[in-house]
Amino acid sequence: MGRRHPLVASAGLAVLLVGCLGSGAAHADTVAGTALYVNDAAAGCSDTGPGTAAEPFCQIQPAADAAGPGDTVWITGRGPAYAPVTIRSTGTADAPVRFFAAAGSTSSVDVAGKASAITFSGARYVDMAAIGARTAGATAVAVADSQHITYRIAYAQSTHAVTAPLIAVDGSSSDISLTRLHVLLPSGPGFAAAAGARNITLAGDLFEGGGVEAAGTTGIDLAGDTFSTVCGDAVSLTDGTSGSVENVVARADGTTACSGTGTPAEITVDAASAPQVTADYNAVNPLSTGTDYDWAGTAYATAQALGAATGQGTHDLDQTDLTIPWLGAPAEHSPLVDSGDADAPGERSTDIDGHSRVDDPLVPDTGAGTGHVDRGATEFQDPLTVSVGMGTGYVGIPVTATAGFGNPWSDSLDGFTYTFDFGDGTTVTSATGSATHTYTQATTSGYIQVVVLVDRADGTRVGGGDLWYRVEPTPDLASAVGCGNAPSEPDVADCWYDIDFDPYAITSDRITFGDGSKTVFATALSDTLRHSYPAPGTYTVTQKITDAGGRTATTTARATVGAAFVGAGPKRLLDTRNGTGAPKRTVGAGGVVRLKVLGVGGVPASGVTAVALNVTDTGATATSYVTAYPDGTTRPTASNLNFRAGEVDSNLVTVKVGADGYVDLYNAHGKVNLLADLEGYYTTKAVKDTQDMSGLAPVTPTRVLDTRSGTGARKGAVGPRSTTTVTLPKYTRGGATVGAVLDVTVTGGTGSGYITVACDGPNPPTTSTLDYRAGQTVSNLVIPCAYSGVFHIYNSAGHVQLIADLQAVYTDDLAGSDEDPSALTGGQFVGTTPARFLDTRTGLGAPRKALGANGTLTVKVAGVHGVPAGASAVLVNLTGVAPTANTHLTAYGHGSLPNVSDDSLTAGQTRPVLAVVPVGADGSVRIHNALGSVDVVADLEGYFG
Repeated sequence: MGRRHPLVASAGLAVLLVGCLGSGAAHADTVAGTALYVNDAAAGCSDTGPGTAAEPFCQIQPAADAAGPGDTVWITGRGPAYAPVTIRSTGTADAPVRFFAAAGSTSSVDVAGKASAITFSGARYVDMAAIGARTAGATAVAVADSQHITYRIAYAQSTHAVTAPLIAVDGSSSDISLTRLHVLLPSGPGFAAAAGARNITLAGDLFEGGGVEAAGTTGIDLAGDTFSTVCGDAVSLTDGTSGSVENVVARADGTTACSGTGTPAEITVDAASAPQVTADYNAVNPLSTGTDYDWAGTAYATAQALGAATGQGTHDLDQTDLTIPWLGAPAEHSPLVDSGDADAPGERSTDIDGHSRVDDPLVPDTGAGTGHVDRGATEFQDPLTVSVGMGTGYVGIPVTATAGFGNPWSDSLDGFTYTFDFGDGTTVTSATGSATHTYTQATTSGYIQVVVLVDRADGTRVGGGDLWYRVEPTPDLASAVGCGNAPSEPDVADCWYDIDFDPYAITSDRITFGDGSKTVFATALSDTLRHSYPAPGTYTVTQKITDAGGRTATTTARATVGAAFVGAGPKRLLDTRNGTGAPKRTVGAGGVVRLKVLGVGGVPASGVTAVALNVTDTGATATSYVTAYPDGTTRPTASNLNFRAGEVDSNLVTVKVGADGYVDLYNAHGKVNLLADLEGYYTTKAVKDTQDMSGLAPVTPTRVLDTRSGTGARKGAVGPRSTTTVTLPKYTRGGATVGAVLDVTVTGGTGSGYITVACDGPNPPTTSTLDYRAGQTVSNLVIPCAYSGVFHIYNSAGHVQLIADLQAVYTDDLAGSDEDPSALTGGQFVGTTPARFLDTRTGLGAPRKALGANGTLTVKVAGVHGVPAGASAVLVNLTGVAPTANTHLTAYGHGSLPNVSDDSLTAGQTRPVLAVVPVGADGSVRIHNALGSVDVVADLEGYFG
């Protein structure tokens, strides 16, 4: 039938029945007479007596048989139903016999039977409350030859359809009051009164499934009842019945066609009864196939039609006024609210749930009589709701619970008392609506329940609210600090901090930047602070916080500021063969060339800390070496370029600039011509085009070009006057990449020549990166511009194989931004005083022995010669000394050996190369030798943040 219909009384009904009995029931200490007890669950129960609290009856029947005027039978609900009972008790008007559910019952008191569950037979002056009756298709409550019977605050139920009425009153019974009942059945009559019955009241009852029938009954009053029937016929008064039908709500529940029932009407009063029946203030919604009324044999489809024709139901509501909700319970602004007749015969002062009648201030009063009454069994109550709110709870931290209200009726909240139960055994009473509590233990599992109960000044309960709550351990006081900077502002660090959640207030937040500048007193819980440093270096930023609980925490972070790299070249600054940058003459043994670099070749006149020069020797008369160092400083012992007589060799050097803007090139032996090509410079000041300023981001050494195998270009030696275009890995191809650091090697040349690595092509360049002879294998570090990951290699003469290994990339401010999110973020360069940290010839930094074939040295650099922990890479002049076989050295940070080379050596050769080496997670670098044995020397030039 598509309808909702409970067939078994719920456990919740027990609370309703027992609780609603309330003060309206007579208790043992206020009733003149004997208290008898029934409890089938009691261990000492007996149906032979005496029915005391200590030795109760097991069933209701012996108690009923023993009860006399003024006695009260207290029945304990205990789950299983009691056996059917027949009440023959006789009381008096002043001393009725009472049957009540005992206080403290854990469930409803149920009486069940296949036939009648509760029968009143010949009974007089009996009051039964909160005792439910249940059958399976038969009459649940029968009243026969009985007078002055009250049955209230209960349920009557059939689990099967009935043909006999669920509640039946015979023709010899009178003065029967059936109030606040819940009548449940699948279908059939819910109540029937036989001819001759007199003075029957049905008030505040809820009928689900069946209606009320009265035939030849004198004085039946229906007041404030709600019907949800299957096929109409909520009320049927026939055969000269007299009485009233007021404040009744009737609706058809379901989609059943109800064939064979004719035209079902919700309210039927036949012609013999119509003169003696009054109907008004009702609300009716029939089936679509039914009608509202059948009055004196005439069907009326609306209340207006009925009223116009008969004068009855002039204040009734019908389907044109509202759609009655399920079970007729009204909502705010419903036409059912405050529209009933408060003086209707039999109308109760409370509804089916025991709630008092109330005036809804949001709804106009359209009813009649003295007071305010809603139509139907349910009175819409003040929607005032109570809730409780609390912040997160922590052990040892005071937390406040606050009562909240949903108050659509704008009730006065004055004079309320609030009782807070914090769930840990602590109860606090407050007149302000809030209470503060400090928990001493954390919630170990699950939640605790926090409750607030609100009472009026007269002690009546307003309501309550609760929440399930956890108390957490007090978190440690902590913060996170980190620093970074942008290549375009190399001397500025952006340091952020974020204080973890602290239930205490932060009372002090002091930040120092490690350079002796003033302490910053921060006020926000998280922020980013900018700080300009006076000189390149790595500084310790310290945040010290204190909270109101007296706790302190100190957090540090490193801030590295240095110089940004600006690619500029290749551009020749020195050539002693023609007098460029220095006098036109060879450099003799022990000779020094002073080369001005500031303000020359595009290098700014100030703010430059170091320059990158590709230094080349030519025409040497003896085996020698060149050392590059700042003018005006003591020459270091390290060499930057080693060569033999008659060779042409190149090596990239990064050299700090002297205070006067010069760098010095020292030649140890013989005579030689020196050339120096500018590749770029490092600056601590912004340049005109800040997009050219970049930071270095080390990468896992990767081979990006090998013409021998076809990696990165067509397989095969490149020809004379050719330009090879090289594209770097995908992550370098965004707008942030402006340069690259590569180790470039040539091998197998058919003649002598040179290559130039640059971002320009294909025009022949005017400088060289690497000179080679036929059959020679030689390498050099190069730092070409590589916008969007592309650069070019020009070969001057002959055929030669090209190899390029990517060591790092230079990226600008766009790195990591929305414009180039995949680009690596680079760090600034901090030059150090050149210092040797590895020499296998002397045992410095490693055992005193040559590095053997397939051998690897692990050398600590973090914490050595000013390199801080956390440096991303070091700039090293790496020298292989006198290998016993042709070999190559590979420098890397950690992990597996990459398939790249940094220094290619022939047997017996001593050759330095500049290398950018990532620092491993352990603060070390690794140097691997491929073949034979070789001594290894490494000189530190600086580091990258």
